[in-house]
Amino acid sequence: MSESIVERQEKIRAKFASFGDPDDKWKFLLDLAREHKGMDAALKAEKFIIQGCASTMYLVPKFDGGKIHFEMDVEGGTTNPLISRGLGALALQIFNDMAPADILSVDPTFFQQIGLNVGLSPTRSNGFASLLKQIYLYARVFDAISKK
Repeated sequence: MSESIVERQEKIRAKFASFGDPDDKWKFLLDLAREHKGMDAALKAEKFIIQGCASTMYLVPKFDGGKIHFEMDVEGGTTNPLISRGLGALALQIFNDMAPADILSVDPTFFQQIGLNVGLSPTRSNGFASLLKQIYLYARVFDAISKK
């Protein structure tokens, strides 16, 4: 049986609570960025660009079997995209391959609760908020479609 969103959140909450140095969360995000496989270039269409990011971030949803699978990638912009890519990869650790209703049940302040908002530049904070907003939007749309 796959993990629930709550179980995924608890793993991430525990990981962030284990960091002894404030810089550990940035190292963790950089590691996530480097491990993230990205996505096929053919999926990188303008309609999938997350608005508000300093880098070009793509988020492509696929609704299948009652769950949403997301493909995400980040290309360079005005800043090094590794932190943005790490933030995106972290979001996918929670939301990927979940039912729309499960995604919609997540408290949007979760990332603030684990301290992720502390130290983020305004541009990255805005870009991450835009990514989360888009994830929730896709979840609302696919939730409505699945109820028809």
